[in-house]
Amino acid sequence: MVILEFPADRIVGTVDWGHPRLGAHGPTLATGQVEVPDGTAITLDVQALTGIEPAIDSWTLLVSQNPVDLGFLRQLPADAIESVSLRSIEEESFAALSHLAPGLHRLYLPWSGLGDSVLPTLAALSELTYLQTFGNHFTDAGVQVLAGLTKLESLYLEEESLSVAAFGFASRLPGLKRLGLQDVPLVDHELDELRQRLPGVDVR
Repeated sequence: MVILEFPADRIVGTVDWGHPRLGAHGPTLATGQVEVPDGTAITLDVQALTGIEPAIDSWTLLVSQNPVDLGFLRQLPADAIESVSLRSIEEESFAALSHLAPGLHRLYLPWSGLGDSVLPTLAALSELTYLQTFGNHFTDAGVQVLAGLTKLESLYLEEESLSVAAFGFASRLPGLKRLGLQDVPLVDHELDELRQRLPGVDVR
């Protein structure tokens, strides 16, 4: 049994490990002590919640507007979390995510509003095979540090703030199979040139 210790005085998201997502009591809330069976792939979706309420054949998460301080991540087993999604977090606490680097393979940053300050920490998550970001404020120069993520197979940098110049580092990712560019303001010839520079990569 894996014991996950979350703050007892607030809900910092939901936890899933392949059990039925919506059981009799709804999603498993990340608060207090959560017990997870050994040998399971644990997913953590971080966002401030005030609770849940039942809906027809489902549950509704009651979302708070308060950003989450990620410091609590340092209390979790370093190799226990396989996938993390971060929404509405305190940017200055992002470095705490590095504690989970040994076990973290998938990371989602949807509408997190993050800037380049988080990218060095992100680049140090050396076991990542999947990364998806959108709704952030990364720059072309800033994302070049992601060349250190040499195990990436799927990369979706779907940011309106980027241009074709942002993806110069992609050719240095030896295992890259998919590159997602939704929301990046590219013209057709830029997309064609990028595909030529990345043979064997599904660029879309």
